[in-house]
Amino acid sequence: MSKTMNEKTILSALDIGTTKICAIVGEYDSSVSEYHILGIGKVPSSGMKSGVVVDIDQMRASIEASVSLAMKKANIEKISGVTVGIAGDHIRSMDTEHAIPINRQDSSKRVNTIDEKDMLNLEDSIKNINIGIDREIIHIIPQEYIINDQMIVKNPLGMSGSKLTLKAHVITAAINNARDLVNCVQKTGLNVDDIVLEPLASAEAVLTYDQKELGVCLIDIGGGTTDITVFNNGHLVSTQIVGYGGEIVTRDIASLARTSFTEAERIKKQYGFSTAKLAKSQGIKEFYIKPVNGKVDIAMNSGLLSEFIEARVREILLLSREHLKGIQLNAGIVLTGGGSLLRGIEYLGEEIFGMNCVVGYPIHMNGLEKEDYTPDFATGIGLLHTANKCNLKPKFPSGQSKITLWNKIRERLSEFF
Repeated sequence: MSKTMNEKTILSALDIGTTKICAIVGEYDSSVSEYHILGIGKVPSSGMKSGVVVDIDQMRASIEASVSLAMKKANIEKISGVTVGIAGDHIRSMDTEHAIPINRQDSSKRVNTIDEKDMLNLEDSIKNINIGIDREIIHIIPQEYIINDQMIVKNPLGMSGSKLTLKAHVITAAINNARDLVNCVQKTGLNVDDIVLEPLASAEAVLTYDQKELGVCLIDIGGGTTDITVFNNGHLVSTQIVGYGGEIVTRDIASLARTSFTEAERIKKQYGFSTAKLAKSQGIKEFYIKPVNGKVDIAMNSGLLSEFIEARVREILLLSREHLKGIQLNAGIVLTGGGSLLRGIEYLGEEIFGMNCVVGYPIHMNGLEKEDYTPDFATGIGLLHTANKCNLKPKFPSGQSKITLWNKIRERLSEFF
């Protein structure tokens, strides 16, 4: 990310998924508070499975291809760094609560007035929670501050009290998986400005203030995983991961129809529905698919294909529902990500969750082409917002192998003060 004299900030985001990699170069004009997409590079992903890097060289090549394409479309020769999304079933989350006393030994200072030093001490106490030697904190998200075990406040700076408590939601990643992701990006010559949990980025692009206040669940159906994020009273209250996403639907089709993954993806998009009932209501269509043995094409119809699809999509949504027991969601369910593009998935969602369910599209930005204004670009667009909001500086210089995220987390926490 770089800034020019006319207050225009170049922002770069990298959504690294199991099935696709999407690099987005954008521009934020602070004089008019507007974003403008300069270029998007979307390429197939190689070297990742369920959010985990399995081949660094393949992944590096895919990242280079997507970034190069985005820069070419943006008509720029170089970007210094990117904000990178992270996901996968190695992600874990927990709620924690920490408190510190507010004591003043220097009588010249106002007694028991909470200042920035107190806030830093509280942050350091959270930093030291036991998460295991194989894990790294990537987000600490404040839920509420409590003064003297009584008063709940959003911003305690300048207030008086003898005890300050912070309730927070902590998200961690397996340190080896996070390091491999950073190394893949650094091998392309780019700095990693920040690592952001992908469903949080998607929420930034898709959800409204009112939805978060009322209570909403965002289900981001990616290629390799399905990410579940719950907001209530304006705060993040839960993050969960289902270990597979839209890719497994395609693989099921390929296996049952004995065809290639590419052919299975094509017929899924062209003829598939989320339920067989919906396929029948739209009129059954006959078509042919190419078998892997290359011989006679196989006849199939949209009803049978949609039966394959429904079985797996229903399973994904039922597993997602298990994480929502006892949670009040007055704004219902929002589905996003590439998997939400299956026709009629919102109707299946309403049946399974028993509440309003809609497909969430990212907020529109100038320069965003119509064909790119789809749920599978929600994460990348959200990462651009996050990059600008945090006003980041590079935390992982090229060649640095050890990941240290605490300074980044401290900067992010400061947004709430």
